[in-house]
Amino acid sequence: MMFKCIDELYEYYKTYGNQVGFPVFKKSTKNDKQGRLHFVTLSCGRGGKSRCKREKSVNPSLTMKIECNAKLNARVYDDGVVRVTSVFLEHNHELSPTRARYLPRRRSVSTSIKRRREKIDQADVTVAEPIDSAAEYGEHENEPSLEKVCQNYIDNIDKARKLCLGVGDAGAICNYFNRMQEQNSNFYYSMDFNEEGHIRNIFWADERSRVAYKSFNDVVTFDTTYLTNRHDMPYVTFVGVNHHGLPILFGSGLVSGEDAETYVWLLMQWLACMCGNAPKAIITDQDMAMRKAIEIVFPEIRHRWCLWHIMKKISGKLSWHSNYELIKTTLMHVVYDSMSKEEFDFNWGQMIQKYSLQSNAWLSTLYDNHHRWVPVYVKDSFWAGMSATQRSESVHAFFEGYVNSKTTIKQFVERYDKALKIKVEKELQEDLNSFNYCCPCVSHYNIEKQFQQAYTNNKFKEIQEEFKGKMFCYVHSMKEEDDFGVYEVIEDMVVDSGLSNQKVCFTVYFKQAEFDVRCSCRLFEFQGILCRHIVTLLTVKGVYSVPQKFILPRWRKDLRREHTKVKVSYNNWNTTPEMQRYDLISKKSAVFGDFGCTSEENTQIVLDFIEQFRQNFNISDPLDGSGQPIFSVGGSGQPFQ
Repeated sequence: MMFKCIDELYEYYKTYGNQVGFPVFKKSTKNDKQGRLHFVTLSCGRGGKSRCKREKSVNPSLTMKIECNAKLNARVYDDGVVRVTSVFLEHNHELSPTRARYLPRRRSVSTSIKRRREKIDQADVTVAEPIDSAAEYGEHENEPSLEKVCQNYIDNIDKARKLCLGVGDAGAICNYFNRMQEQNSNFYYSMDFNEEGHIRNIFWADERSRVAYKSFNDVVTFDTTYLTNRHDMPYVTFVGVNHHGLPILFGSGLVSGEDAETYVWLLMQWLACMCGNAPKAIITDQDMAMRKAIEIVFPEIRHRWCLWHIMKKISGKLSWHSNYELIKTTLMHVVYDSMSKEEFDFNWGQMIQKYSLQSNAWLSTLYDNHHRWVPVYVKDSFWAGMSATQRSESVHAFFEGYVNSKTTIKQFVERYDKALKIKVEKELQEDLNSFNYCCPCVSHYNIEKQFQQAYTNNKFKEIQEEFKGKMFCYVHSMKEEDDFGVYEVIEDMVVDSGLSNQKVCFTVYFKQAEFDVRCSCRLFEFQGILCRHIVTLLTVKGVYSVPQKFILPRWRKDLRREHTKVKVSYNNWNTTPEMQRYDLISKKSAVFGDFGCTSEENTQIVLDFIEQFRQNFNISDPLDGSGQPIFSVGGSGQPFQ
């Protein structure tokens, strides 16, 4: 047979493959001495051997390669004409013409179908309905697209529209904000408009979020990934961690872009909403525009990258390498198992040299910024147990059931309160459990009982893990001078993802006179939890209790939490007498602000009155000398000199 060109031959053989029931691939080509195409081979898609290098794995990848020999060889002449030279029609597998539309390389959408589906999608019809409409036109069996492909195409249309507000979106947002402010004047929102008067960016936070931030403003995650990735909605969140270790929302936004200018606007609005009180630390994903914005708005705070987001990129960045599996294992060992900065630097250099990765730009960027994400470089700061932004991923989990891939911004705003209510009820339930139930101690040490009585159940369970881990630790050596001692505590640790054990030495410093104790693992500085190495030493030294500076107010079950009394639309505030009284007093107290703000003299009168009231009823001052809410992680976080 003769064909005018290669494409005509390919289309002919592909049509034949569809009729018979096998996928068609271009297997190979060969050029002549002048570089012109001379021979071509088209083959069954099931020909050749599998390239999977995980035959012995317990979870091997799927493959369609079974060495089928069906193929077609052709010669290409100088004028482009193609002549078939040989054909092998025998397949070593079952053929299925009725399933041809599911075969690989067939998943494209015709122009006519694209246009019809764009119109159907604009009419808000589901994906299943366009498929059915094709059947009405007699196109179902010949349809070259799967439902998933149709969804991908429609999603791409949605992505192009994501910067535009749909019908009713702007009205729904404004109505929501107006309703919130009618119910509580401390509801905060801000809108950013372009030159044409169109909304570009929006930020909002209710009073409950603003008041909760006063208690939990030490660490915040700034996340822009969840709804953007999953639902194509440019939704961003500011999330912290409450005294149960659960995520708590500090603010929300809808943005039109992911550039530094947009992030600066959003961060500035959030800072204004929180009365200029910046967090002590912030966690984001590895985004350069976000980094630039944080350096502009929060130049003094500690900025950390999300370790989880970085590690999940390994396959996309390194899977091309012939030693990918070994590199992945080594990289995870270097990151997670390095016990010191020096050890990390050495292990990283060994990995780069061993696998010749000196020219890999992604790894070079990671190492240049290792102080932003490597555990041994960030554990000297307090992160409230938030090792990554999966904390904010979990806060978005309560949107599941309220948001799907077709949810509009209008629908999202309407369902927002319902989703928040679930989170509030979860926190209230945890409060109830911490007061009415307790976790039995796993040891007879009074130190554990101290934390049992003080901490919420969730945080006490973390303390218990350290007491359980004490069984793997022992004091190896001591160096004591007067009231100061340096001790080596050995822990038998599981490393290499559980494949082996290793005895690791940790150094514990203890000034007995001031009862100042630190460990080289830095768990207390990082998470606010006494580590098993300190517990091991204290029990050896016969210590039966720890000072209050090691029992953080942040994790206490009796922490005074004003945000639970705040009137918001989604927490059934009017059914609680305490919340009703709080709301009444808050309204009456507005007279102090109205009177005091008129002059410096009146301000001092109000402050003196409040101070006298506080002293009469022995109420602690909620602010420090700088006017910021009091919170202490305990200790300076620096090693002894």
